[in-house]
Amino acid sequence: MLRVRTYPVILVLLIAGLLTVVFAYATLNLFQMSMANISFLREYRWTAVQEGALWQLAEIFVSAAIALLSYIGFKICETELVRRYHNWQDR
Repeated sequence: MLRVRTYPVILVLLIAGLLTVVFAYATLNLFQMSMANISFLREYRWTAVQEGALWQLAEIFVSAAIALLSYIGFKICETELVRRYHNWQDR
């Protein structure tokens, strides 16, 4: 699955587009949510923990990890497309 060099150009473009959508969805309000969650934890401490603030913070970290992985995947596809373009241009 990670052998992007063997995929047709259209498939690489589709994968890059899909990873862009995943990145956008995963990062939607990520910074604002994390700052609000940390502020909630600081202000209400144990009550915030009982209300599930730690669980929400874990979800924010998972969302950030998904965003990072999708960005890295997009950059891999982009690099492959640029490499193919340069090879085509050199011919």
